[in-house]
Amino acid sequence: MFQVLFGFIPWIIFWSLSGPGWWTPAILGALLAAAALVTWRWSKRRDVKTMEVVSLGYFAAHAVVTLALGSSFFIDYGAVLNSLALAGMAFGTLLAGSPFTYQYARESWAPELWDNPLFRLTNQIITGVWGGIFLVNSGLGALSLALPQHAVLLNAVIANVLIGLGITFSSLFPNWFPNFALQRSIDARQPYKWRTPSFDGHPSGETEHDVIVIGAGIGGLTTAALLAKRGLKVAVFEQHFLPGGYCTSWERGIRQPHGSRLRYIFDAGVHDVSGLGERGPVRNLMRQLDIEEEVDWKRMDHEYTLDGLRVAIPRDPSAFATRLGELFPGERDAIRQYFDEMTQIYREMYADLEQSGGVPTTPRTVKDMMAYPQSHPHAYKWMDRPFTEMLGAFFQDERLKRFLSALTGYLSDDPSLLTVGAMAPIFGYYIDGGYYPAGGSQKFADALVAVIEAHGGKVHLRTPVERILVMDGQAAGVELAVSGQQHRAKALVSNADMKRTFLELVGAEHLPKKFARQAAAAQPSTSAFMVFLGLDYLPQVAPILMSDAIGIMTPSVVDNSLAPKGHAAMTLISLIPQAQAVTWERKAADYQVRKRAFGDTMIAEAEKLIPDLSQHIVYRQDATPRTFERYAWSDSGAIYGPAQDALHPPLKSPLPGLYLTGSGVYPGAGVEAVVISGTLAADAIYNNARQA
Repeated sequence: MFQVLFGFIPWIIFWSLSGPGWWTPAILGALLAAAALVTWRWSKRRDVKTMEVVSLGYFAAHAVVTLALGSSFFIDYGAVLNSLALAGMAFGTLLAGSPFTYQYARESWAPELWDNPLFRLTNQIITGVWGGIFLVNSGLGALSLALPQHAVLLNAVIANVLIGLGITFSSLFPNWFPNFALQRSIDARQPYKWRTPSFDGHPSGETEHDVIVIGAGIGGLTTAALLAKRGLKVAVFEQHFLPGGYCTSWERGIRQPHGSRLRYIFDAGVHDVSGLGERGPVRNLMRQLDIEEEVDWKRMDHEYTLDGLRVAIPRDPSAFATRLGELFPGERDAIRQYFDEMTQIYREMYADLEQSGGVPTTPRTVKDMMAYPQSHPHAYKWMDRPFTEMLGAFFQDERLKRFLSALTGYLSDDPSLLTVGAMAPIFGYYIDGGYYPAGGSQKFADALVAVIEAHGGKVHLRTPVERILVMDGQAAGVELAVSGQQHRAKALVSNADMKRTFLELVGAEHLPKKFARQAAAAQPSTSAFMVFLGLDYLPQVAPILMSDAIGIMTPSVVDNSLAPKGHAAMTLISLIPQAQAVTWERKAADYQVRKRAFGDTMIAEAEKLIPDLSQHIVYRQDATPRTFERYAWSDSGAIYGPAQDALHPPLKSPLPGLYLTGSGVYPGAGVEAVVISGTLAADAIYNNARQA
């Protein structure tokens, strides 16, 4: 408000001197003050304020008409014209998208806030209020001309009261409204306000638990392990014969003619795990569970063959930027700036782990949200903007943009759907590295299971859940599909597919109608086709090789326990958009023939990068979208949960007592992401260790 009052100096001079009838000093004083303000701002910052320019123009016109021409027009109708000029200025700046109070507020607030929608909205409202006051005062002026006997009341009393109210409003509103709006924003993240269960005593009996987790994906296992270690009695029910979801691995043996056996280990989908830097959520989880030494993580290196370029990715991000600068010399400076900016975003995302339970989250209080733009300026600027927009802001070369989009395949087959906030952790593969658990991805899942069972919990495999029991409008337990046995718990956590959770396990009749419609309309994300190959030689490839057509994963390059000596275990991956995924049908007459042919095509693509690959295949197994649907119980074989633009509910579901974790909730798909969601769910359920 002080800045606005500073801009009102010409008007204050004019009103003060014109009141006693000193018109010449009033007009010239106001004119000189307005000219001084405009000149000062232009010379200082090449910046002018609309109100001051309008004031300069208005008083210049006043001087010409009144002093030079000797007309009394401005004096006679000043009660109308003065306020009308200011009203026009206020509403004009609103229409132009630069409210006049916003122009002044930028003088007092950090540049990081200037493009904040809430900052703009606050000033739009204040400017609109002032425009309304000026317009009403103009009307009062017109009324005083018609009723001169009431001129003092109208112009000197009511008009000034309105000005006083405007000053009071402008002083108080900027403090109250942002806090109100931000609190509503925080509340909107968790629209379902049911009470968190209280865990008093210890459940007795085989079918009584504190917490039941449906699905043994990494998100569910994370929640279960944390809660078990904190002292709760936890049961996990999983329909697959292995825990871990897409973080599972299995062994395949081939009997040789002389009786020996070749042994290969393959992974369901996870070959590269982020979040293992010193401040990474996966690293933090393992520390909380005291299993940091239980898994031997091997650093994975990347190589890309895209748009005719083949580049081995350096482990140092600055070296990577230098290498890209050599390939794209016209973008060298922009590449360095982009890497610096993305690194800043990444670091800021992980800056508050000590206050957030070891995982990156959005600010949880109004105070933190108010401070966030300045404490996290880079993350604040970019987090919610499309990743493709950021690439466009830095680069012109389309090949370079595609090259830097190589890792979007870890989240989606459509980069345009991803935000910078979604991609920043993926950029962490270049900063802190990606890792593979020695022995197969199953080792990580098994380590989490071991924690659960060491603390009295139980992971039930080959035990699908038929339905979630709902009693008195609240999740009360589960009924198992095969035995029909019912288990009870105070809290349930679903790590199952979101659509299946709500429409099959809960049932639409137990959900708000709008939410049920959204769940039914939610589309699944992309699926995949994978070819698992046992090779009788060691191909000279990076552990992860990505081309325009396929991804080639060979973790045995860094972990020789996955294949016999001198052999390799390789997986070829091709993302399958849902429009194509739904065309794969196991009962179709040509399913096996089509499956074999698609796998042959992928092997041919891989052979363009690895000559004679097909001559060294001693074992092969193919997986279609229907394979993922069967083993992961995912909607249409989706490998990343719901589509980016589909329903992603909060961790507290609309059904009291039912929490959610996994790729269907914040922050999305990927091992690191579901560890974050699993940690957040555990903290929401029970954040303090049970006292002995």
